[in-house]
Amino acid sequence: MAIGVRISRIAAVVAVGSLLGLLLAAGPGAPNAEAANACAKHGTTKPTKLKLGEARGAIRCFLNRERSRRGLSKLKGDSRLTTAAQRHNDYMQKKKCFSHVCPGERDLAGRLSAVGYLISGLTRWAYGENIAWGGGYTGTPKSIVKAWMNSSGHRANILNPTFRDIGIGFTKGSPYDRRENAGIYTTDFGLRIG
Repeated sequence: MAIGVRISRIAAVVAVGSLLGLLLAAGPGAPNAEAANACAKHGTTKPTKLKLGEARGAIRCFLNRERSRRGLSKLKGDSRLTTAAQRHNDYMQKKKCFSHVCPGERDLAGRLSAVGYLISGLTRWAYGENIAWGGGYTGTPKSIVKAWMNSSGHRANILNPTFRDIGIGFTKGSPYDRRENAGIYTTDFGLRIG
């Protein structure tokens, strides 16, 4: 699926599992001042100028801002989801592939199991993923989140009240050329209840 200007591309996937079949109620939450600062400070920084932590902070800030505007709880960082998202980014670039599953790679459920996020014994779980890449200004965190919000599948992941956790991957370059003035983003969303 292609969205945006020039080379901006995005894709989304979502899956839900439950032994109880219940929906979660999510309460409102607002990003704190430090998180909001990440939106302003790094939101419009071109991908080649972004540091990993800056990119992750800005993406999470913008996602939580969208959720907060709709009375949804904010997403909390999860190191396992972050590891899965970053590995997927790096794999896409290594294999010159832009997809939720590149040749020789596990699907999202397999990747989340490999990092210990999905484990046996969970009574409820859900997960989803958005991926994107863009060059120049279309690759800034603000532009990436705007493109996701303008796409129904990606927007559904971002505004899914079930999700509580997030992991964000960021890699400089495009999936096809690491030297390109671009950035690759993966957001892995999740819920796990044991």
